[in-house]
Amino acid sequence: MEERNETQNQQEALANMRPVSEPKAYFTVPLPNGDTRHVAAPARFVWVAAAVLVLLLGGLLVNNLQLRSVTREYRAEQQAFTEYKAHKAEQDAKLGQLLETNEKLLRDMSELHALETKLRRAVIYNDGAHDFTTGITDTGISRTDPNYLGQGGGTLDTTMVDVVAQQQINMGHEMQAVRESMTALLDEIETKNGHKLAIPDYWPTEGGEISSPYGGRRGPIGGGYDFHPGIDIAVDYGTPVYAAASGTVLQAGWNGGYGRYIKISHGYGYETAYGHMSGLAVSAGATVKKGDLIGFVGSSGYSTGPHLHFEVIYEGKDSNPLPILQR
Repeated sequence: MEERNETQNQQEALANMRPVSEPKAYFTVPLPNGDTRHVAAPARFVWVAAAVLVLLLGGLLVNNLQLRSVTREYRAEQQAFTEYKAHKAEQDAKLGQLLETNEKLLRDMSELHALETKLRRAVIYNDGAHDFTTGITDTGISRTDPNYLGQGGGTLDTTMVDVVAQQQINMGHEMQAVRESMTALLDEIETKNGHKLAIPDYWPTEGGEISSPYGGRRGPIGGGYDFHPGIDIAVDYGTPVYAAASGTVLQAGWNGGYGRYIKISHGYGYETAYGHMSGLAVSAGATVKKGDLIGFVGSSGYSTGPHLHFEVIYEGKDSNPLPILQR
């Protein structure tokens, strides 16, 4: 009895010493032939595999996010580069147009210089100065001025924008010089034209002949020596009388022995006087142009018959009108 109890106790002790079985997880795995197979795996391996899978998925998610960020940056850079190329192409086209415009302006400036030279020569020729070194001077742009000397080349950093900007600066200088030159030419032309208009070289009547010259003569009324300060032009009564030059009427009315009389100031030291008229067409203070009607031939004042008494006064002194009228 005691031996049996001892044996039973030993068996129970051995039973208590056996390892406890681990929890398992079961999976159904499909086979290539269409069958399935049930697989059992310890639960701890499943948890380890799940943890590894989570880590892998997390890594993939982080990588995916990073990849998306890099992709967005790349696309943004591509878009920026595309826009840059389009903008650069547009800018290059505009620069090309500006360069063409600058070249056209340079051609126009060259033609303007040639026109200015022709104009100066024409003015000089019409002025009677056949020597082009005299008369109106050629004050055009000096080609020795460094602002207008063409030069080429440049550093590697030179851009077409710099080229266009420099061309426009140079053209600005040149245009200013041309403007100043043309202004000076216009002033000279106006001065010369004003002087020409002031010279009393327009024959003051329609036709007629000189009945009494300038200078000493026998007095037409009463005889004796008489100094004649002008010329007498015999012509029909009522013949129109014209201003010999442009100017301002100083006197218009009766003037003693001159009868109906007009005196005109022309500037540049010139004055003219007209006497013995039958009628006056202007009054004092009027402005007249060369060749304008100012009156009519008559025989008023000390006169023996219809004629025009005509005088030229230069710088306050009487002068012979014939050399001026015969120019």
